Amino acid sequence: MFRHLFAALLMLIAGVATAQQGPAQSPQRFGDLLVHHNAFNSSYLQPEIAAAAGLQRGPRQGVVNIAVQRLTEEGVEVVDARIEGTVTNLLQQTTPLRFIRIQEEDAIYFVANYSAGQRGLLRFEVKVQADDNAPVHTVRFQQEFHPDE
Repeated sequence: MFRHLFAALLMLIAGVATAQQGPAQSPQRFGDLLVHHNAFNSSYLQPEIAAAAGLQRGPRQGVVNIAVQRLTEEGVEVVDARIEGTVTNLLQQTTPLRFIRIQEEDAIYFVANYSAGQRGLLRFEVKVQADDNAPVHTVRFQQEFHPDE
């Protein structure tokens, strides 16, 4: 039940976060792969939903969300990819992201906490590999972080 709520909340947050940050970020495409990404303040998550997903909430905690899909002749299919990444602040301090895999029915997505000591632009670099024999693709994006007051 928590995961259903979490998935719905992630979709809602994506809309809220993009409304605050400007136009929605398009997925990055690598051949037939689409990599969707967004980042938001952890306070958007209800405490019980964050706990069920294994995420921390706090005024200086954020969450990054990654989902990978493959375009096929039949439509779009979910990809259970290998995901790793880092976040870098304006002082060039880089922190690894520890992604948590969440599967809910046919949906698979990966979430990770990040922290930021103050307001500022954060740069994310996420490596995505569709399977063992597939090439590794690098997704780069940046987002302004606003700590909760």
